[in-house]
Amino acid sequence: MGLFDDDEPVKRTLGIRDKQILYKNANGKCQNPACGKKIEFSDMQVGHKIAASRGGRATFKNCVCLCYTCNKLQGTDSWEKFLKKQGVKDESSELKDVLKRLNIPKLKYLAQKHNVKVKGSLQESWGDTYRTAPSKTKYVNVLSKALAGKDINSELKDMPQIEKEKRRRRSSDWG
Repeated sequence: MGLFDDDEPVKRTLGIRDKQILYKNANGKCQNPACGKKIEFSDMQVGHKIAASRGGRATFKNCVCLCYTCNKLQGTDSWEKFLKKQGVKDESSELKDVLKRLNIPKLKYLAQKHNVKVKGSLQESWGDTYRTAPSKTKYVNVLSKALAGKDINSELKDMPQIEKEKRRRRSSDWG
């Protein structure tokens, strides 16, 4: 057939047993905090935190139990964007906002303090493979998951003053 026939097809929805588990975990209610209405299993819609059309998979971590109205309202918006449009404060997005205001040395400090490993990306160049340093976005994403539910504001007050390392130019840098 095609070049990519070896790839597994991506599941766009959960099977019946997984839907039952999702429904039970949601206590039979719409998981949109702005709605929360009681729904019957037959009326339940499986919403995605990251839409399938945007690369989201049908996993428990990515799926939520929604009523028909909320599922249609969400459309292909991410879960964060959907909640934000409704004025619902999402704890993880607030934490991400706090972390985004920190510089990389402070993010490194938090990662070390909480034993969180943040890896850079693998790069290939002329047959060599090497790892680059993690980006600020990578630190923010990994730390926001690891520190969810923790009050880091008190930690930020106690954090030592960490300045960004300045690179000194050597005479060889000038050409």
